[in-house]
Amino acid sequence: LSKKHHVSCMDPRHDRSREAKEMGVDYFSSFETSRFLNKLDVVVVAVPLIQFEDTVSNLPTLDLRGKLIVETCVLKNHPKSVLLKAFGNHPEIDILSTHPMMGMPASSPAKDNIDTTSSWDGRPIVYEKVRISNVLRCEKFMHIFEEARCQLVEMTAEQHDASVADAEFVAHLTGRLLSDKQMLPPTPVISKEYAALCDVADMTAGDSFDLFFGMFKYNDNAREHLIKLRDNLSNLERQLAAKEAYLEASMEMKNNDRQRLLAETKQLLQEVAKNGGLFPSSTDGDETDDVIVTKPKKTGSKKSDSKKTDL
Repeated sequence: LSKKHHVSCMDPRHDRSREAKEMGVDYFSSFETSRFLNKLDVVVVAVPLIQFEDTVSNLPTLDLRGKLIVETCVLKNHPKSVLLKAFGNHPEIDILSTHPMMGMPASSPAKDNIDTTSSWDGRPIVYEKVRISNVLRCEKFMHIFEEARCQLVEMTAEQHDASVADAEFVAHLTGRLLSDKQMLPPTPVISKEYAALCDVADMTAGDSFDLFFGMFKYNDNAREHLIKLRDNLSNLERQLAAKEAYLEASMEMKNNDRQRLLAETKQLLQEVAKNGGLFPSSTDGDETDDVIVTKPKKTGSKKSDSKKTDL
């Protein structure tokens, strides 16, 4: 933004003067709030949800007259209600609710040198014109993201939280569960699925816990998602244990069947050997020899009447 616009910043909780100087923007301390606001046409409030109400309550209302206030919280219902409550009686203060989804893919090969505006290409930014009197100024501000080729999505805060809040909470929850480097170690060969998990883990690792806690506190479904996640994990553990037990039992049954077959085969061979082999000799049986009786031919001598038996 500082390349095309005059940008000033202020952080009441931390000293960001060094970072501001490196980025080429003006930095104001917390006790210079009035001087800080006087130079601005658009005031962007970029703080975690749990700090948003306190931050808005500390802004001087008189110094915000005629300006556009833009909030960038990850959920919309709570900041919208806070702004309307704080400035509902000041119609001269314009209110724009936005959710820029500009997370940079951590697996980008040129992550450290990548141009920030080019990384916005195709990224969605959800917005709602809560109360706009100066339409031209609002359009100029949104044109910054249009020039960066962002995907502009207009929807109410209620529609946003109904469709986006749960997805954002689950995404950040998954990223924090995988933030341990031992869970996703670097590998020489990486699949698309693994790269996607690394992107989620790295993108959420740069966010503060306050941001994540705000997603939890101001999302009515957050606790249900945590319970569902625990139940799903328990179901997976039970399925893994059941499959492991089934495979072990199947292997044990196969081993038992093999041992039984070997024992039966051994017993049969022993019985065969005990009975004299597969083809026992016939000399030990009770069979009788065949006897062949033949009559000799007469030779003329009457005395040769004796019978001759051939065995």
